[in-house]
Amino acid sequence: MTCTPPATPAPTSLVDQTVSKMKPGLKGVVLDPDEAADLARLLDLIEDWLRHADHDTQADLAGFLDGSGHGHLAAAGLASLVEHNALTLHRRLRKATTR
Repeated sequence: MTCTPPATPAPTSLVDQTVSKMKPGLKGVVLDPDEAADLARLLDLIEDWLRHADHDTQADLAGFLDGSGHGHLAAAGLASLVEHNALTLHRRLRKATTR
């Protein structure tokens, strides 16, 4: 009698698909709702700071991100990326806690 391991389910989310492409068999990281809420609040705080930093701070950040000569565009993109991830985390957290 041979035992075959159960088939690995197909990744269901974009994150799962990305992680499985990077390292086959690797699963995502699971956060409990309190940890996810803390992370979402941190992302909100960082995004707010990025959007409201004074001109000198924004110029410093742009200089730091200026590897390709587009520092100000990279800084704006970073703020947008942080905002998008915060919103996604808030949405997923609401969905998980309202079930």
